[in-house]
Parts: sequence; C-alpha cells; structure tokens
Amino acid sequence: MHIPDGYLGPVTYGGLWTAMLPIWVYASRKVKKSLETAQIPFLAMASVFSLGAMIFAIPLPGGTTGHLNGSALVAILLGPWPAILAISVALAIQALVFGEGGVTALGANCFNIAFVGSVSGWGFYRLLTLPRGIPRAVAAGIASYLSLNLSGMFTAFELGLQSIFHTAASYFPFPLKIAIPAVMIPHLTILGLMEASVTFLVFTLILKSQPGRWNVSKKLGLLLLTIFLCSLPPAVHAHDFWIEQKGKELWLVFGHGTKREDFDLSKVKQVKAFDSNGKEVTVSSEKKGSSLLLKTDRPPAFVFAEVDNGYWSKTIYGWKNLPKRKASRVIESSRSLYYSKLLLSWGERAPTPLSDSTLEIIPLENPFDLKAGTLLPIRVIFQGKPVSGVHLEGGDHQKTAATNLQGEARVPLTKGSQLISVTLREPLKNDPDADYLTITSTLTFEMNP
Repeated sequence: MHIPDGYLGPVTYGGLWTAMLPIWVYASRKVKKSLETAQIPFLAMASVFSLGAMIFAIPLPGGTTGHLNGSALVAILLGPWPAILAISVALAIQALVFGEGGVTALGANCFNIAFVGSVSGWGFYRLLTLPRGIPRAVAAGIASYLSLNLSGMFTAFELGLQSIFHTAASYFPFPLKIAIPAVMIPHLTILGLMEASVTFLVFTLILKSQPGRWNVSKKLGLLLLTIFLCSLPPAVHAHDFWIEQKGKELWLVFGHGTKREDFDLSKVKQVKAFDSNGKEVTVSSEKKGSSLLLKTDRPPAFVFAEVDNGYWSKTIYGWKNLPKRKASRVIESSRSLYYSKLLLSWGERAPTPLSDSTLEIIPLENPFDLKAGTLLPIRVIFQGKPVSGVHLEGGDHQKTAATNLQGEARVPLTKGSQLISVTLREPLKNDPDADYLTITSTLTFEMNP
C-alpha cells in the first residue's frame, strides 16, 4: 500500500501534504490535552507495533507483496488522534530508514494509512459496538477489515488519477480501471482477512487479560513488543551470480549470502580460466544441485564467467522474468548482465582488465599479501574506462566504499571468503524490450589464514 516516489505527480502529493499538515497539528493538540503522562509510552509502543506490521511483507498472487498496518487496532486501543501520530511516525521511519514508501509521497501514505485507516477503523468499531451491538473483538476485526480496504481504495484512486492529471510517463501510467482492481483484489481477499484475524486475536487476548484499557500496561506492552518481534522479516537481499571456491572445487552460484538458488544454465554465456602467466586454461562444467561445478585441466590463477540473466519487467503485480513486450502492465523493464571473477593466486594478468568483461573490479594490490581488517585498493572499469561515484558492496549487500574520480576505492577485508560487487544501470534507447541495462560485476577470493 506504500506509494513510492515518482508514482504521484506534484499536484497530488503536494495536495496530500497540505491536507496532512493541519491534521497533524490538530492531532498533536488533542493528544497534548487528553493524553496523561503515564500513557505516553503507549504512543511509542503503537509506533513499534505498526512499524513491525508494515515491514512484514506478505507474498501475493502475481509476484507482488502486501502488508498489514494495524491502524484500526491502534485507534481502537488509543483513540484516533494518538493513532494518527503513532502511525505517521512509523511511516516516516519506513520512508527515511527502510526506503518503504517515498519521501515526496509520505503525505499521501500518512493520509491513506494513518488518517483514513485510524479514523475509519475507530468509527467502524464504535458503530458496531453500539448498545446491543456485536462482541467487541468481532467488531474490532470487522472494523480493521473495512479500514484496511478503505485505505487501499484511497491509494488506488490516487494512483489511477495520475494518468488524468499528468502526462509524464514517470508517474503511475495506468487508469482507474486498472489501478483499482490491482490494489483492491488483494486487499479485499488476502490482506483484509489477515488484518481482521490479527486484530481479532490481539483484541481477544487484551480483553481476557483485563477489561480496562489503561490497566493492562505491562501486558499490552509485552504483547505489542512480541507481535513486533515476530513480525520482523528476514533481511531481503538482491541476488547475484558469483564464483566461489570450496576446497579444491570451483562453483558458479546464484543467490545471496549462504543461500543458493537454481538458475537456467542457458544464461551462462561463457566461462574462462587463466594461469598466472595469462595463458588460457581449459574449463568444463557440470550441473550439480542448484550450482554449476567448474573443472579445469590444471590449476588456474583466476576464473571468469559471463551470465546473461535476461529481461525483467516491473509490473503493477511485481517483477516478472519477461521482456517488456511480453509482460502486461509494465512500469519499467531492464536487461540484466553479470560478470564474475574468482581470484585464486596473484600474477601479471590479475591487475589487467579482461576484454570479455564490460564491467570489472580490478585489484591494484595482491590481496593474498594483506590481512583481515586492512584495505584493498581496487579500480572499477566500465567499457575500458574508470568509473567514478559508484558504490562497492560486500557479500550481504552492505555498502563498503565508493570510487573516486579515478575509479578507485579502498575496500575493507574480513576473514574468510571475500565478495565485492558493483552495479551500473544504463538507459537503453534502441531495445523495445527494456528501458535499462543493469550490469553487475563481482570479485571473489579467499583470504589467507
């Protein structure tokens, strides 16, 4: 439900920022007047709960993901005005720290989730629990279902209206007849039912603890913290191809960290190996499990692989491994290439660029003479020229360094296996199946003990 930067035009996101400013001011005044000092920690706990619920991505049909938000539950427990502030803080943290939702679109996301979600959830709950109404836990579940879908409807309208208000292709290009079903079908089915179930369960536990709202501080705090911790997803990393050494065996693998995934062997365009004098070594390959075992007729100094990972299109349903002309409702598309090099020993060819590699990380010193904790100087070469201002990443995709004007950087070394990667994204003008060319290069080697 989070709207990223670039999907809304300035008229829309500017208008929603303008709408949220007086709402935040009014909510702050209401909270200042009505909230007791002892109740202030509940605002922090509510933000933590909402942040945990929204970070937890749920796979949906079509390759996309959705999330819960807890707006109705927080509003029922704290009131609509404290909920608006608590959930707005959670949304701001997501946008500024985790990159979930755009900064320009923060006003829109706060309007849809924090304001519409909280006020409607609280209102539906009060309506359903009128004298002789339905049980409170059931009412909370129904209110959260209706609230989540109303927030989704506002999001769908805002996205769908961009094709009417703006002509720039960079904004959301699909009309209301496409945007509304794409957003609402998952919310009316999977996400809405999950939100209602979680709200019903949490509310039931709170009612069983004690009937009073403010007499359950310890239990409510522990409950919200537990839900937050259980909701945190494992870290999500981009996937790469690289070559690694296991004992005396060499493997071309696809995945991230220690996780390996299967890949299509036809994507591997070439594998080459060279000895310390720069002479080519014969390489054969054999598929084993999810990886490709590489065999050489004599010990190489380094091994190189080129992989064409094909076309990928970002649609309103998520990323698809399809070219732009074969995918439907495409937002953007790219072609993905990988160049991987495993360095096994130092030689005269090691610091020399390979003619087969468009993008390459070149060590400027012998890394096998260095120790963990020191810095390895490297140079990034693209099409034979140094590249400045690009970020180098480690094995867990953490940024480790950036290149200077000469394309050079100093990368920290750790114990054991080293993986250094760099990615460039170039616009494509003459390819009808892709808007961008994404190129990734990896350099791997083992530190001496």
